[in-house]
Formats: sequence, C-alpha cells, structure tokens
Amino acid sequence: MHAVVLRYIDQVARLGSIRRAAGVLNVASSAVNRQILKLEAEIGTPLFERVGNGVRPTAAGDYVIRHARETLARWNNVRSDISTLSGDIHGEVRIVSIPAPLVRLLPRAIEATSRQHPHIAFRVIDAAPKEHTEEMRAQRPDIAILFIDRRHRGYEVAARIRMRIGAIMRPDHPLVGRKEVTLTDCAAYPVCMLSDPWILNATAEAEFTHSGAQFKSVLLTNSLPMTKEVMLAGLGIGFFTPTGFVDELKSGELAHIPMAEPDLSASEIGLLIHRDRQSSPAVRALGTRLIEEFAALERDIGMLSAPKSQQIGQDDWHDRAEPPNAAAAFPASPANPFRPAT
Repeated sequence: MHAVVLRYIDQVARLGSIRRAAGVLNVASSAVNRQILKLEAEIGTPLFERVGNGVRPTAAGDYVIRHARETLARWNNVRSDISTLSGDIHGEVRIVSIPAPLVRLLPRAIEATSRQHPHIAFRVIDAAPKEHTEEMRAQRPDIAILFIDRRHRGYEVAARIRMRIGAIMRPDHPLVGRKEVTLTDCAAYPVCMLSDPWILNATAEAEFTHSGAQFKSVLLTNSLPMTKEVMLAGLGIGFFTPTGFVDELKSGELAHIPMAEPDLSASEIGLLIHRDRQSSPAVRALGTRLIEEFAALERDIGMLSAPKSQQIGQDDWHDRAEPPNAAAAFPASPANPFRPAT
C-alpha cells in the first residue's frame, strides 16, 4: 500500500478523528476520507466506524493499522540505513518517558546525539499511565524510559537503574539527618502530593494509599518541575526517587532520605529498546548515549547514597572518572542484542 494512505490511516487511528488527522497531516479532510474510502472499497470491508464525533477502528481496521505502522517503521529504518551510506545518519526517534528522566538524563543524551548526528529528529512524549500504556501496546515508541514492566512485549531492557524512593526536602528540614523515614513521620509536616500516580510505580502508589498516613498537602500537582520549585522553597516534602533531582542533591540544595516502608525500598527504571528497531542507526545512536547516561546516573546516585566521608565535593564530581562507555558498562550478550559489541 502507498505510504500516503498508510500515514493517513495511522493518524486517524491515533487521533480518533478524520478532521483532526487532516489538521496534523496538513491536508484537506476530504482527501483523507477519500483515500480511506478507496482502500475500504479495495479491501471490501470498513476500516473505521463512527462513534460520537469521531471514529474508531473496526476489527479489520485493527489489522490494517498494525500493518501500516509496521510498514512505516520499516520504511523509516530503510531510509535511515540508506542515509548512512553517505556517512550521515538521518531519521526520527520516538521516545516515551516518565517525567523524571526528562529533567536531566534524556536531554543530555539527546544533546550529545544531536551534536554528533545533526540530522536525527527526536519526538518525545511525556506520558501519563494510560497514554504510555497505549503507546507501548501499539509498539509505537522506538525507545521508552519507564518503570520495568514485563507486559512491555517487543522491547529489550538495554539498561536499568535500581534506586530507593525517598522523602525529598530542604537540608534544613527537621527530618534531615535520619537514615530512613516513614510515611507517618512525613505526615507531621506539609507535603507535596501527586495528583497522578504515574510518577511512582504501582506498588509504591498502593503503599501510599494503604499506609493510613494523614497528609497535609500544601500542593497537589502532576508537574515534576512545579514540585521541585516548591520543595526548593521549603514549603513541603516530596516523594520521589533521586532521578530527577540529582543536580540539586549534589549541590546540597535538597536532601533525599530513603523511605522505611518495604514496598518503597526499591524502584527500577529501565531503558527499553524496540527489538525490531535496534539496528536502526538513529535508534542505535541515541540508545548508546542513553546507556552511557544510565551508567553515569547510577554512579551519581551511588555516590549520593555513600557515607559522608566517602562522598566527593561538588567541584570534583565529574573529575572522579572518565564517563562510562556503553560497550564497557553494558557488554553485548545474546539476551540483549542491542548492547554494543566489543
């Protein structure tokens, strides 16, 4: 099938509306509708059915949409592979991520990749649970940075970081100095609560729900940057892994105290690469950088968790060792073919 109608079908299915899809594609609604009707006549069955003010795929439509997306993904890989013949890497990498890696880890990897390969485009989605579940089920992202979940079929875990959820607060807070704190300890002070559970994993969210702690919320939001500013101002405690706060923790602007509750003792964030797109030069270029950033972040978090006598000064933080090499940090293995071979 022609690439144009494949893109039309993909967008209509994604947005649930021919009119909205036409707007994204920058074409007339009648053109999109005409192409879909033509394909339906050729196949002999409807691909979409009307629902309210929009449309949704029929059973036959689901098959065609899956084929369209697989074909478009393979075609993008072919274009990217051909571009490497001239020594340049072209292509688009689609990434879905939970919020914390968007603060530091992902921007650094994109910056480094873009400097080396300026023709790569990046499409980043900061997704709520429903959205990233739908994205992963449809296998649209090339790369995902999410809490580890075995349901994400079709993806290889290229790197992972295991860390503790903790209470994050200003260093002059009364709780600072303890080795661990409980939710009940924190409930005695103003807190910043999340209106969406997606910044924590499902187990952690359940622990908050069933703890019985009565929190005094000074802020309720789903914005990580907003929460960070409120915590820096000393207005409340937040509950996160260190991932999105490494710079502030290193500088001493904030402190992270691990939670004592067993279900909050560990959380694992993974770098997931689509199995069928690992060989794409554009995906591989960003993936390799992300593996290095995962290793660097794990090292930084390890230093933050070390006893004070073993911690290094802020000025010497980046002089302690050379940045990790993806191949050295994550050697190739049959279980994970994405990892660079040595």
